[in-house]
Amino acid sequence: MAPKQPCAKYQYVVTASGPKIVPVPDAYSKDEESPADYNSGGYLQVKINDTFKDGRYLVLRKLGWGHFSTVWLAKDTANRRHCALKVVKSAGRYAETARDEIKLLRQVMDANPSHNGRNHIVSFLDSFDHAGPEDSHICLVFEPLGENLLALIERHKKTGVAVDLVKVIAKQMLLGLQYLHDECDLVHTDIKPENILISIPDVEAHIQSELSRSPSPTSRRVLVPPKQLARVSVAIPHHKSARERQVQIFDSQPLASPSSFSCPNSPARLSYVSRVASAQSALASFASSSNSNVVNSVRRKSGGGKLALTTGHFEPSASTSDRSSDESSASGSGSSSSVSRYGSIMVSSSVATSLSNDTPPTSVASVTSGIGKLAFTGSPETEKVPSPCTCTCGAQEAAGTTEEPNSKPAQQPSRPPAGPSLLSQTAPANLKPLPPCLQHPHSPSLSQPHSDPSSQPDALPDESLSMPPPLPISIKIADLGNATPTRKHYTEDIQTRQYRAPEAIVGRTDWGATADIWSVACVLFELLTAEYLFDPQSQGDLFGKDDDHVAQIIELLGDFGETKWGGRFSRELFDSSGALRYIRSLKPWPLKRVMVEKYLWSERDSEALCEFLLPMLTIDHRQRAHARDLVDHPWLEVDPLSEDLWGW
Repeated sequence: MAPKQPCAKYQYVVTASGPKIVPVPDAYSKDEESPADYNSGGYLQVKINDTFKDGRYLVLRKLGWGHFSTVWLAKDTANRRHCALKVVKSAGRYAETARDEIKLLRQVMDANPSHNGRNHIVSFLDSFDHAGPEDSHICLVFEPLGENLLALIERHKKTGVAVDLVKVIAKQMLLGLQYLHDECDLVHTDIKPENILISIPDVEAHIQSELSRSPSPTSRRVLVPPKQLARVSVAIPHHKSARERQVQIFDSQPLASPSSFSCPNSPARLSYVSRVASAQSALASFASSSNSNVVNSVRRKSGGGKLALTTGHFEPSASTSDRSSDESSASGSGSSSSVSRYGSIMVSSSVATSLSNDTPPTSVASVTSGIGKLAFTGSPETEKVPSPCTCTCGAQEAAGTTEEPNSKPAQQPSRPPAGPSLLSQTAPANLKPLPPCLQHPHSPSLSQPHSDPSSQPDALPDESLSMPPPLPISIKIADLGNATPTRKHYTEDIQTRQYRAPEAIVGRTDWGATADIWSVACVLFELLTAEYLFDPQSQGDLFGKDDDHVAQIIELLGDFGETKWGGRFSRELFDSSGALRYIRSLKPWPLKRVMVEKYLWSERDSEALCEFLLPMLTIDHRQRAHARDLVDHPWLEVDPLSEDLWGW
C-alpha cells in the first residue's frame, strides 16, 4: 500500500488583487525575523558575501535582528577590521528613527571621549544609504560586540548571576549612563538586558578564531506572504501569483564570549594574582624595617581581601585613629579614594572599570617604590562574622537534616501563574528568615575576616603604584535609537514594560534621566535572581497590565504619592481618593523581605543590596538617585581574585 500523502495546508490572506486562500508558507524559525517583514518598507534581503558601500563592507554572517533592522558581521576592507553592520527597514518611520539615532550617536562620540563612562557606550563607526531592489535602506556601522545580558541571564536561570559579577556590570552601566546623562544630556529610555552587550577583548583575534571553527551559516528559503489589505470577498487561486516571492532567512550567530577570558584560570586573572602576591611580599619587606604591625597586617590579608575599585585619585592612608573615626564617611561616594567598611585592600585606578592593556612592573623594587598606593583596612563590624550563604541548608537544618559541605544550593522557587498582583502571588504564607549557612563560601556576603584595630599600619610613603585589576567582563550600552534629550522629548511612550518607571506608567511628561536608573535597578535584580522584578499581567476585563504593574510597585515600595497625579492615565489607574481603581487587595512585601524569604539571602546581604537598589527605586522620580550618586557606592566593591567573579 502506498504511503499516505500529507494533506495540503491552506490559509486565508488578503492580497492586492483580493482575498485568497493560499498554501501555508514553508516553516520558518520563530527565533528569526518574520518573512512578512520582507515586503516593501521592511527588511532588505541580505546574503552572505554581499557587499555594501562600493565593496567596502563584506557580509560574513548574521549576528541578530530586531524590530527595526537586521545586524550582520562584516569585514571593513578599507580598515582591515570587523564591524557590526545594521541594515534598517526602508519604511519612512524607520528611516527617520535611524537618522535621529545617527545624530545622537555622533553627539555621544564627540561629547567627552576622556570620560570613564565613554568606554561603556557602543562605538559608532560609519553610516550610509544603500539602494535595494525596491527601496533605499539606511545602514549603520558599529564596533562588533558579543552576546547581550539576556544570554548571560539564560545561562544562570537556576541560581542567577554571581553577585560579584553583577556588581562589576552595575558599576559599568552606571558609568555609561553617567556619561549619557551628564555629558550628553540624553536619556536612553530603553535600558534592558537585550540592549546591554558584552565587549570582547582582542576582538579581531577572537572573531578570526570563531570564524575558523564555527559552522557555516545556515538559512532557509521561505515564502514571503503578501501585505495584508482590507478586502471582503474570497478567491481560491489555482496557480501561484507572479507577485509571490521567496526570501532566504539566515540563522543568527552572535559572537560568543571567549571562554579563556571568563574562566577562573584566565591568563589575565592568574597574572593579577601573581602581581598581588608580589605587591604584598614587597610591602612586607618594606614595612619590616619601619613597622612590624604592617607585616602582621599583610599576613592576615594575604589570605584574601576585597578590592575596592575606584576611579578617583588615591590619597595616602591616614593613621589608625583617623581611619577609625572617619571609616563610615570614607565609605560614601566621592571622586577621591574611599576606605571600605569591609576588610579590604584598596586599589585606586583610572581604568579600574575597564580592561587594561598595560602590564605594571612586578619586581620588588618597582612595587616598593610606590607602596603608598596600598592601604590595608579592617572593621570591628566584621569580627568573627561567618559568611552566610544563599543555599537552602538552613531550611534543611531546621527540619533536622544535614547537608554535605560541597553540595549545591537547591533550585530557586518557581514563579506561580499571574493573579491580582504577581508579586503578592509569590509571597509565602508563613515563612521565617532562615539561619545563615556556615559551610558554603558562595554567598554574596560582604564580610571579611577582621583585623585588630591596634595593629593597623601607620601612614605609608606617598608614592604611586599602578596595579589596575583586570576585570572579567566589560559591557557596553547599545541601541540609542530611542534616546532623547532630557527636556525636549521625542516621544512620551518610553521603556519596555518590565523596566518601565512609575512616571512613565501613569503617563507623566516630566520624566528625565532617572527613568533610566529605575530600569537599571530592574535589570540588576533580574541578573541576581533570573526573574523579573515586575512582570505585570492583565486579567481580561477586570484590570490591565498598567493596573497590575502599579499594584506590584506599591506592594514592593509603598504608595505612589504625588507621582500618581498629573499623568495621561492617572484617572484610569486611580480613583478620586488616590486608591487603585481596579485592584483593591494588596499584600505589601518589601524588597528586603523578598530577598530573605524568597531568594534566601542573609539579612546582612539583603540589607546591603537594599541600600544600593532602593534609592534607584524611589517612586518619585524627582527624588530618585542619579547615576553620578551611585557610581561610587560601597556595594559595588568586589574581590578581583574571586573565582565566582571570573567563572561566568
